[in-house]
Amino acid sequence: MAKESKMMTHKYVRSAFGLLAAGVLTASLMNPVCAFADEEETESTKITAAQSSEVTFSTDYPGVTMKPGDTSTFTLYITNTGSQETSVSLSAEDLPDGWEGTFKGSSNEVSMVHVGAMQTKDDSPSLSYSLTIPEDTKEDTYTITLNAQGGDVDEDLALTVKVDAEEKVVGSGDFSTDYAEQEGTSGTKFSYTTTLSNNSGENQTYSLTAAGAPEGWNVTFTPSDAGSATSSVPVDAGASTTITVAVTPAQNVTAGEYPITLTAASAEEKLELPVTVKITGSYGLECTTPTGNLSAKAFAGETRDVSLILQNTGNIDLTGISLSAQASTDWEVTFDQDTIDSIAAGESAEVTAHITPAKDAILGDYVTAITASNEAVSSECDLRVSVQNHTSWGIVAVAIIAALVLGLAVIIRRFGRR
Repeated sequence: MAKESKMMTHKYVRSAFGLLAAGVLTASLMNPVCAFADEEETESTKITAAQSSEVTFSTDYPGVTMKPGDTSTFTLYITNTGSQETSVSLSAEDLPDGWEGTFKGSSNEVSMVHVGAMQTKDDSPSLSYSLTIPEDTKEDTYTITLNAQGGDVDEDLALTVKVDAEEKVVGSGDFSTDYAEQEGTSGTKFSYTTTLSNNSGENQTYSLTAAGAPEGWNVTFTPSDAGSATSSVPVDAGASTTITVAVTPAQNVTAGEYPITLTAASAEEKLELPVTVKITGSYGLECTTPTGNLSAKAFAGETRDVSLILQNTGNIDLTGISLSAQASTDWEVTFDQDTIDSIAAGESAEVTAHITPAKDAILGDYVTAITASNEAVSSECDLRVSVQNHTSWGIVAVAIIAALVLGLAVIIRRFGRR
C-alpha cells in the first residue's frame, strides 16, 4: 500500500512538472506575438496622429503703422491640412485700454468660424479683424494677440501696431513714377508710367483724378490690364498695378512749367503724386514778302531790292537769326542785315535783299533760294526772279523795226512800178 502511494506521488510530481514546462513553453511562444501586437498598435497611433488636423491662423501683414484715431483692417486666413472639419471661436487678447477690435465675416461681425477639411488659403472664408485705436494713443509699438480655439485647435496670431502721430500725406499705399518731370515743345503729348500699390490688408478701389491742369488740357488714366482710359481702378490687398497717365496740353499753351497733382483715392486713403510738365515752347519761322508774292523783276547786271518779311510763328522768342541765299552762277545776293538779333513770339522783322543778276544773264525766270535760320528753327523761301530788258531798248528796237518796214515799203513801191 505504501508502495502504491509512493508511485502516485511520483506521478503527481511528474504531472506538475509537465504543466510547468508547458506553461513556460506557452509563455515563450506568446512573447513575440505580444511584441508584434504592441508594435502594430504603436504604428496605428502614429498614423492616427499623422492624419489629425493641423489648423493655421495667419495674415499677410501682421505689422502696420497707424495714427491715433485710425482704423486698420487685417485680412485673416485659416487653413487646415487635416481631413477633419472643425469650428473655432475667435478672440483678441492684450488689447490696450480704449482699443476696439471686431472680427468680421464678409460684412457681419462674427465670433466663430468654420474650418473645412483640407482647407487652403484660397479656400479660407472671408474673415478680417478691424482695429480702432483712440485719439489719445501714445506713440509706441504695441502687440495684440488673436486666438482661434476649438477642439484640439488653439492657435495664436500676434499683430504688431506701431503708433505714429505724424501726419502722412500718403497712407499705407503708394503712388509713384520714375520720371515725375518731363519737358517738350507745345504739341507734345506727355506720358507718365505710374505704379499704384495697395499695401493695406483689404482690396480697395481707387478713383483717379488730376488737379492743377490748365483749362483745355486733357489728362487720362489707362491701367496696364485695360484697353481704354478709366476713372477708377481696383487693386487687391498687397498688390500693385501699372497705370499710364497721358497729359495733352492745350494747342495754344505758352512756354513754362505746369505742376499737376495726380490723385488715387479710396475709402481708406488718399494718395497724391505731383508731376511737372515743362513746355519749352514751339518754334516757328516763315519767310515771305509784304504782299506774299514771291516773284520779282530784274535786269541783267543791275541790282534789284526785294523786301522780305520774317514772321515768328512760334510761341517763344527767336534770337540770332542769320540770312543766306543760293542763286544762279555769277549772281550776287546780299542783305541790308545778315543777322537779326531777335524776333519776339508772334512778331515779324523786315529785311531787304539786294539781288544782282549776272551781266550776261539771258531773258527768263530764275530761282533764288533765301534761308533764314538759327539753332532751333529754319525757313526757306524760293524767290522767282524774271530777267527782262529795259523799256528804252524796247522802244529803240520797235523804232528800228518800224523804220525797216517803212523802208521796205518805199522800195517796193518805187521799184514795183517798173
